[in-house]
Amino acid sequence: MSSLVEARKGTVPTGADRARLVRRAKAAGPAVVPKLVAALSATADGESGWAYHLLARIGGARVIGALERLCAGEAADAVKARALGLLSDLQAPMPQRIQLRDPEALLGRSVRELLDGLDSPDEVDTAVALIVDQVPELEVPAFVSELVRHGGKKAAPVIRTLSARGGLSDDTLAALDELYREATATAADRAALEALERGLEYLEAGRPRAARRRLERFVTRQPDSAEGRSALGVCLLELDDVDGAIDHLAEAIRLEPTQPLHRWNLASAAKQADRMGGCYLALRDYLSLGDESDGYVERRTEAKSFVRAYERMLRSSHPGVPLRDVLRGEELFARAYAALSEGKNLEAANGFENVLALVPRHYPSWGNLGAAYLALDRTAEAKRCLERALELNPEYTVAKHNLLLIQAGR
Repeated sequence: MSSLVEARKGTVPTGADRARLVRRAKAAGPAVVPKLVAALSATADGESGWAYHLLARIGGARVIGALERLCAGEAADAVKARALGLLSDLQAPMPQRIQLRDPEALLGRSVRELLDGLDSPDEVDTAVALIVDQVPELEVPAFVSELVRHGGKKAAPVIRTLSARGGLSDDTLAALDELYREATATAADRAALEALERGLEYLEAGRPRAARRRLERFVTRQPDSAEGRSALGVCLLELDDVDGAIDHLAEAIRLEPTQPLHRWNLASAAKQADRMGGCYLALRDYLSLGDESDGYVERRTEAKSFVRAYERMLRSSHPGVPLRDVLRGEELFARAYAALSEGKNLEAANGFENVLALVPRHYPSWGNLGAAYLALDRTAEAKRCLERALELNPEYTVAKHNLLLIQAGR
């Protein structure tokens, strides 16, 4: 007990004196446990640390039971944190009853203490080995997320070493890669991530105008984020900026081609823009990918129904043309329309001509070929194409509008 008093003053036993006191504590056994457990509550780090060391060397059921009672009692959270650490060192199961005043603060302090103690690659390797041994793989991303949330950049070596060990699934590795980027993010990157989170919250709450500003800020900072592009696309769709929505959703697909919801969202945008061919192609691609997210049964049912109906319409609208040629024509039309939207008028004109070589009665291609010719100052050819589009579909508004422009120019 006198050694605890000395430790309180800052003099912790060392060398032979330390070994002698450990032997005496072990010999005394249960007799000294209550005093040592009480010393865990000491405000002096020397005293509480020396008590911790002696209890770890004594061990046994009496020490474990006393620590469990301490965790269930009225001691401060910091004291219970020491007790939990000691129970872990003794390889004892965690207590069933732990009363904490501020669990979040305790978690944060524990994480910081853990990461502050990893001063060498060997210590990081040891910590990672414990994580692999004690944390089920499904819980690893959530566990590491807490390290990042409370430890920031200090968590980066742990994540890097954990990812390099091997044996983890692709999904877990992808999650760790995202967490590593978060841990090593700059202040500007963190501000962008905060903008994304706030934007998603506003979007979920039905406030797309407020969401747009945040999502545009994020995409400007991180243009290669498929999540950000997709969210901004959905936001613009709700604001009736269909062309902008389609651009961002198409980019999300390029960045993350195996994510089915990007295709679904693009189909919704194309349908809203009355681009049924683009909607069909997006839904056909959507059905080729696996989707198990919430609501997927309804989405897949609706997608199958639309695809079947559209293919029936294609057959009836283009009799005698093989369906494969019609479908190829829809793909070529989507590319040509994208070129026209980007001002690549000659490329667009060539694309629409290729569609018509396969599907001669494809009136949207006649109409948009007329628009491309008009932009190229090939007015006579534009007029001929627009008139042909109206022959095939007298209600085609794009062709009507462009013919009016030609007549006004006269």
